[in-house]
Amino acid sequence: MPDEKNAGALRPFINVLKCGDPINHLNLTVVPVTSQSSGSAEYMLAEEAIAAGLLTITEVDDSGSVPELLVMNTAETMILLVDGEELVGAKQNRILNTTVLVRPNDKTRIPVSCVEQGRWRHNSRAFSSGNFSPAKLRARKSRSVGRNLRATGEAASDQGEVWDEVAAVMQEAGAASPTMAMHDVVDQRRDSLDDYINSLPYPTGSRGVIIAIGGKFTAMDIFDKPETLKQLWLRLLTGYALDAISRPAEHDKKFTAKGAQALLEHLGELECQPCPSVGAGDDWRFESGGVVGQALVLNDACVHLSVFPNEDNGPRIYNGPRIARPSRRRRNRRGDTEQE
Repeated sequence: MPDEKNAGALRPFINVLKCGDPINHLNLTVVPVTSQSSGSAEYMLAEEAIAAGLLTITEVDDSGSVPELLVMNTAETMILLVDGEELVGAKQNRILNTTVLVRPNDKTRIPVSCVEQGRWRHNSRAFSSGNFSPAKLRARKSRSVGRNLRATGEAASDQGEVWDEVAAVMQEAGAASPTMAMHDVVDQRRDSLDDYINSLPYPTGSRGVIIAIGGKFTAMDIFDKPETLKQLWLRLLTGYALDAISRPAEHDKKFTAKGAQALLEHLGELECQPCPSVGAGDDWRFESGGVVGQALVLNDACVHLSVFPNEDNGPRIYNGPRIARPSRRRRNRRGDTEQE
């Protein structure tokens, strides 16, 4: 485990990991990741906490603020909200900008990004848990959030990039939504997504996975214990599959366990910059020529590590109807974007 001399180094967390044999379905490859050690952090996941009435997520006030939400944890334990997790309801659907451990009996604001550009009105007072975002969206968001955290200490995303990515996902999936809601893509492509979900069950005993599409590394999510990945698996896999259905022809290449191990070795060489976290622990950020990502570290344990390819190649091309850019939208007295 890390000490003061190697604080910010991923190697102590990487060295305990072992890659299993890849599992394939069409163009999507899942490499299970296991370890002999397991995390000791005690927490509930947001979905179960919301269902139990122990976690409430709302707009910050009646006016609302696009990049922030208010969370209230009334449990006697911490609650884990995971990077890229969708929150559905209230004035518009959002996704988590970073992984957050909300402290017991705590009330705080969390950083989020909008994934439903065409709605700014209540359809519920509180949020429920949705699925996870596609990896490409999470990658672009992770890059901008990391750069903002390092520069300003704020876990803010580039909202324009997020909207561009949602639009591209909808176009590539052949989906439509009156409010440009990413959530609608899942509903409209459910049959295709279920094909992946039914073919790729949770890899027993794994605390993480490395994902490839068409033989190319796409995402990595590692948690401190297998129970967390098991509970999140169906929703995480839905996000991975959203990327996969956009590239159905890419199923002839193979991503091997050797390639996965080489990726882990590269991560072990990286140094991270610890940044302030909204909740418990520290938000470690890293970016190299090949990868970008984050790690939530608490008491010398890595609660969640997420990694993506660093493909800073400019905006995706969207050929659908034009959407009003943030600069053309009204701003309220708080400086927050409002829908017209």
